[in-house]
Amino acid sequence: MQQRTSSNQKIFNNQYQIIKKLSSGSFGVVFLGVDLLTKQEVAIKVEKEENEEVRSLEREVQILKKLDGAEGFPKYFWSGEDQGYNILVIQLLGKDLSYHFKQLKKFSLKTVLTIGIQAVQILERSHQKGVIHRDLKPENMILGIGREISKLYLIDFGISKIYRDSNGKHISFKDQKSFLGTTRYASIAAHLGHELGRKDDLESLMYILLYFLRGQQLPWQNMVNVTDEERTKKVGEMKLSMEREVFKDQPGELQRNFDYIRKLQFKQEPNYKMIVQEFRRAAESSNISIDGNFDWTEIKQSTHYQTDSNQNQSRNNIPTNSNEMKKSIEKQLSVIQHSSNNLLAPPPLGSARGTFQRDDIRKNSSLTQQSSINYCQSLNPNYQKSICEEPLQEDNRYYDFDSVEISENYKADSSLYNKYHKIKLGIFVHFLPKQIKLK
Repeated sequence: MQQRTSSNQKIFNNQYQIIKKLSSGSFGVVFLGVDLLTKQEVAIKVEKEENEEVRSLEREVQILKKLDGAEGFPKYFWSGEDQGYNILVIQLLGKDLSYHFKQLKKFSLKTVLTIGIQAVQILERSHQKGVIHRDLKPENMILGIGREISKLYLIDFGISKIYRDSNGKHISFKDQKSFLGTTRYASIAAHLGHELGRKDDLESLMYILLYFLRGQQLPWQNMVNVTDEERTKKVGEMKLSMEREVFKDQPGELQRNFDYIRKLQFKQEPNYKMIVQEFRRAAESSNISIDGNFDWTEIKQSTHYQTDSNQNQSRNNIPTNSNEMKKSIEKQLSVIQHSSNNLLAPPPLGSARGTFQRDDIRKNSSLTQQSSINYCQSLNPNYQKSICEEPLQEDNRYYDFDSVEISENYKADSSLYNKYHKIKLGIFVHFLPKQIKLK
């Protein structure tokens, strides 16, 4: 597609020209752009200057280079610092799943199973490359454009992690980690302060699928009169108490998948094909044909539904000079910092360069590493070998990994462990105080 080049439009690396703003994230703004050499449309991610010490974009670049060529991930084109900005240029994709969910309010079982099958296959490829995502949510699951309109992609690797070194060695289990992820979809291990692994990506995916099926009605949503810190704690407690029945109103295959994922040990490789097979069985049981179509592809001609054809409309809302663009980016990021709890808050400006805690809650715990080990052993003897086969008293950074390590030294809340232990023993635990009300 031919684009008109204006002398006052922002151009990076003498090649990638800004066209218009597409979306905002926790640490920057994504713009529609065009490659002036190939005339190909691209996505340009601009990181805010004040967040330079976070190095989130640097981490994402490293992850994308490692994933480059794998199906289900955006192609990497260029990255670097230009005109005071940290820039990442990647393949242009379409709408994310949260966009379609806001339009439809709820997804059919067919659409959810289609998403589940594709997402598990994408996660398998990511894990085979040695990468765990650690922040799955609908906003990070995005569809392609053109002929790939029904193809799912996974994006936003700012807090992802490489869990194997060049020799294939798996990272060691650690406890007393800070919470990491998005509260609504985070795994139980994240709430318990455990090191995250492959199983946690899959567990987060199951919560997302349940969210789509129930239409924004996850049991731990819409808490009122609670702080962000209290919400993260309460959500973790509810997930723990409901893990055996969270999919009780859904096809049995979904609960079986969830139960299987919850039983996986930290270093155990998931059986991705078996999980996909259970999704397909759920479709067969409901006489559903998995043909690659989603709910929105069948109603895209409806007058009330905005389709991807709108993506190429109106490109007149772009900043006209450098100062205006800087003001635009800073304005968008200032809004992001005060946005909903779904987004992860930026770190304090005084944080040291190269370290970063991206979480919803940071709090200390009196639980020692040894008591954590004893706790896990008391819950599941089979879990012992997985988390204890390597010594825990080691340096908290993995210098042989091709990734900038996130510092996650804050402790998890020990009360979750105590209540989880009681639940496993069949003891009734009252989680929500009377003043906590659910809408």
